[in-house]
Amino acid sequence: MKFWIGGVLTVVVFSALVNLGLWQRQRGDDKTMIETMLAERAQLPPRSLLSLEIPVTSDHPATYMEWFALPVFGELQPLPTVFYLDNQTVDGRIGYLVLQLMVDNSSRHWLVELGFVAGTDDRRKLPEVSVITKPVAVTGRLYQKMQSVLSSDLYTETFGVGDVSQYRVQNLNLEAMAEVIQQPIVRWVIQPTDDLTSYVHPWKPLSMNAKKHYGYAFQWFAMAFVFAGLILVVLIRRMKVNTWSVKER
Repeated sequence: MKFWIGGVLTVVVFSALVNLGLWQRQRGDDKTMIETMLAERAQLPPRSLLSLEIPVTSDHPATYMEWFALPVFGELQPLPTVFYLDNQTVDGRIGYLVLQLMVDNSSRHWLVELGFVAGTDDRRKLPEVSVITKPVAVTGRLYQKMQSVLSSDLYTETFGVGDVSQYRVQNLNLEAMAEVIQQPIVRWVIQPTDDLTSYVHPWKPLSMNAKKHYGYAFQWFAMAFVFAGLILVVLIRRMKVNTWSVKER
């Protein structure tokens, strides 16, 4: 009975290790495809914002890979509304990713990334940021962040400096942000690739690259190989013990 239980557990563990390796390899293949797409998309000429039929937050969600990292350009009118996305890290510094609300010539509202600013020790105040006050021509790329299954709530905190409305939020949930300002917002953030602002624009389109997934796949396959080797050694030793027992009789 113990032999059969051990056999079943061995097969289950070995299969699990192999399947985890296959899963990571598939993830690596998917990331390789995305990395190739991103490299090709970066070479495309920017498209006019007015030519893009992208739904706002009150409509159906856009196809993610259709718009992600797409180069764009357009003329925008800034509005005195700024969001501070909390708990961002750049080069070991913790701070905010600041986004300003703007409107294009077709009256669609966009969030434009002003960039990263370091936080301060006093959480009662937000760090000062030079907001845009005049119409601008922007060249950049589109992005959005996938919502976490654990939390996508904003936990909005409202601040204000002069005529500028400031909101500290914990997630880049564009639909919830639209509810805060009571205006529809296009589902995609514009990250400038020109000299619109002097702030840092962190760009990490993938949380993990293909090489890391392949590395994890190798580790899982190696663990499966080692596990199989250990089981084989145990079986060989058991066979030898049984053989010796028979000879002694």
